[in-house]
Amino acid sequence: MLRSTGLGAENETVYLTLVRQGPATLVELADRAGLPEPDVLRAVDALQREGFVHRTPPPRELVVPVLPDLAVEQLVRRQEEELERVREAAYRLTAAAYNQASDRRTEELIEIVSGQTAVGLAFDRVQRTARQEMRELVAPPYAASAEVNRTQLDRQAEGVTYRVVYDSSALSDEVLSASAVSHVRAGEQARIVDALPTKLAVADRELALLPLDWATPARDAALLVHPCSLLDALVALFETVWARASPLVVTAEESLSAEGTMSADDRYLLSLLVAGLTDEAAGVRLGISRRTVARRVQLLMERTNSRSRLQLGWHARDRGWL
Repeated sequence: MLRSTGLGAENETVYLTLVRQGPATLVELADRAGLPEPDVLRAVDALQREGFVHRTPPPRELVVPVLPDLAVEQLVRRQEEELERVREAAYRLTAAAYNQASDRRTEELIEIVSGQTAVGLAFDRVQRTARQEMRELVAPPYAASAEVNRTQLDRQAEGVTYRVVYDSSALSDEVLSASAVSHVRAGEQARIVDALPTKLAVADRELALLPLDWATPARDAALLVHPCSLLDALVALFETVWARASPLVVTAEESLSAEGTMSADDRYLLSLLVAGLTDEAAGVRLGISRRTVARRVQLLMERTNSRSRLQLGWHARDRGWL
């Protein structure tokens, strides 16, 4: 049982002897295990370091086994933490290698990743590269096992912002929708559009992942893009989609829904402004003050992420509000 942990055959024999026959002194344990006392002492020291046994104080000085489920759980957790540190170090080393922009050759700006497992690991790598923000476009076809993204939850807990735009078909996928609810509950900023041009994941402005053939469900091949003009274009693509997408909220039924559509009053206000009326004239039509008109327009601009009234009009028409 313990050999795969690196503790060795003698350590396993000593531990199993304790589990099966109960606490013992070193002399008793050596007799039970049929091993020389010095070997048993080394085994006990190793088991104690790994949390498999503890020793009582004099005069008895018994070696007591820790319950197997607790001991193994502690060992697995420590090994997972160590592997996580190794992985983080590998990511940092990779980032350092690609930060040498002046020495980077053209063929090093883009990596081709082949195989579903490799693509999954590449997506994890992109998320762990992000220090400030992840941008994602989530489009069909969706993976068969679209479970909660544990890496995303961990990164969000560490302060990384996730902005994600979903294709409208995502709401009809029960598994994906349920996982998205968990992500939004944890702080993800989610939006939705009728149709997305591709899948995409971008870490800050450092690394992006997009499929070679995004219509293939198996996701057998993808591109990893390092800082270059293509990466800048992918960031611009995301921001364009984000600007015209509608915010998603979690409903009382624990599902995702687009924020409420524009009210009749706001629709009428927009139609008046597009027709060329001033804020004061529009206010007279609506029976409200010019200041109220300006405040409602500002709220609509914030809702659509518009920088100007002209852009607000474009977004309103694009979303079917006019």
